Amino acid sequence: MLMKMPLLSLVRNLFTGLVICLMLGSCQEQPPVKLGFTAALTGRAAGLGTAGRNGFTLAVEQMNAQGGLHGKPVEIIIRDNQMDSDTASKVALELTASGVSAIIGPMTSQMALAEVPISNQAGIPLIAPTVSTNLLAGQDDFFFRIYYSNAQAAELLASRLAATKAVSRMAVIYDIGNRAYTEDWLRIFRKHFEGMGGEIVTTLPFEMSQDTLFTTLANEVLSAGAEGVLILANALDTALICQQVFKQNASIARYATGWSYSDNLLVFGGQAVEGLTLLQSADLSSQNEPFLALKKEYEERFREPLNFPAVHAYDATRMALTALERATPGADLKQVLLDMDDFRGLQGPLAFDDFGDLHNPRIFLAQIFDGQFVRLK
Repeated sequence: MLMKMPLLSLVRNLFTGLVICLMLGSCQEQPPVKLGFTAALTGRAAGLGTAGRNGFTLAVEQMNAQGGLHGKPVEIIIRDNQMDSDTASKVALELTASGVSAIIGPMTSQMALAEVPISNQAGIPLIAPTVSTNLLAGQDDFFFRIYYSNAQAAELLASRLAATKAVSRMAVIYDIGNRAYTEDWLRIFRKHFEGMGGEIVTTLPFEMSQDTLFTTLANEVLSAGAEGVLILANALDTALICQQVFKQNASIARYATGWSYSDNLLVFGGQAVEGLTLLQSADLSSQNEPFLALKKEYEERFREPLNFPAVHAYDATRMALTALERATPGADLKQVLLDMDDFRGLQGPLAFDDFGDLHNPRIFLAQIFDGQFVRLK
């Protein structure tokens, strides 16, 4: 009997210890919160996507370094939509089926048209960092964006041209591979520009998936008697078009939109993009301390300069994580996002209207001088 009591006590202690270990283990190994990301990560339009992916990744890494979301790690699931609508639909289905709480992306308007119906059907918020098409504006759905709309951008440029009397005869070159963006932009710009006394003398569509002779497009711009050319294309193609236009007539005014804004524009454009006017949504020369801290961390992490799609993807991801942090069990994440009116982005407050469009988005004009983007007054 004297030998049995210690053995029984030992067994009890071992059992209790095992239960405690299992309980502790279950606390430490909480199931992750899944967050999706989708963008074009390959091909000519990959500049936006890879920068967006980096901003997304950094925001999640920071959250996990701080202990995760209510003690749960955040798991990222990244998919390449390849700038193809069928692929975009497929990867959106994969993400919604994988159990993600929200999706960050896509980065282009045409892909958003393919992915939004799937996020709507699944009831999963899709927060787009750089989608601006008006085709998705003012709708009660699961689509959110933290970027200006085409209407806001096109009206700003048209008003600037009218006020400065810089150009009255404009040619437009646009990529129909992202027609939800470019055709929408052209339609709105034409309305405002011609309404203010200007004339669109020619419109020249092209598709980056096909062999395009930018020399031919440049010749058509000049033969139409244009005083300026508006280019609706990605950064690389904008740079190549500017090269050809510059060779034919160095004095013709050149304009572009936010889609063209990246370091590739400067690298491949060289002298041909000097004086190019374009729209911007992020002040990368800001001396704001939180911005400078992120810029330093980003550039150390990814070994490349911080740019506007990375800024917007970082903010979009932080908004999603903040909403998930605030949501009570069973809460509607869409409504939490709509009600979130105190979120501070890297460069100012961010809040959605009733349709998931951004209140007072940042938008301004800049021009390239000496290889730098300089904000216009």
